[in-house]
Amino acid sequence: MKPILYVMTGGNGSGKTTYALKISKEKGAQFFSLDKTIKDFQQPIQSYEDYMIYFHRALNLISDKAIQFLKEGSSVVFDFGGGISSRPWLKQIAESSGVEIEIFHLEVPLIERKRRIQQRNKERNQDTYFFHMSDEEFDKHNQIDLPHPPSEEGIKVIRVNNK
Repeated sequence: MKPILYVMTGGNGSGKTTYALKISKEKGAQFFSLDKTIKDFQQPIQSYEDYMIYFHRALNLISDKAIQFLKEGSSVVFDFGGGISSRPWLKQIAESSGVEIEIFHLEVPLIERKRRIQQRNKERNQDTYFFHMSDEEFDKHNQIDLPHPPSEEGIKVIRVNNK
């Protein structure tokens, strides 16, 4: 079976990590987490802005490893929440590996996503969610429910109601 690049998208608190782990297990795919990669840099992350400082560095590291796995015949799951702006990056990985992309877009109402973030802040699972996102940061970066991304050649989009 030909390997596939699986990608999770959706707003903060939409369940991308949980769903990515599920897909990884079901498909026997290698799991790559942007959050974990950033955490592994062992730099203090106190805000969303701090997080974004390491975002591109982590993506470069993930892409190099993912390409290697894909070329070796293993499917890969990305847990990073990329939107339309990440399509060129994803396409480059897919083209250099000779694979197709399946995007799982997780749809969860804004108010529920905010509730989940608040709960996550209380639980502080350091292995997965290592920084606190304040209500103000959530509101600043999550003003609307994200529309599902369109499918295009080489990219299949699957809408997931993840309430």
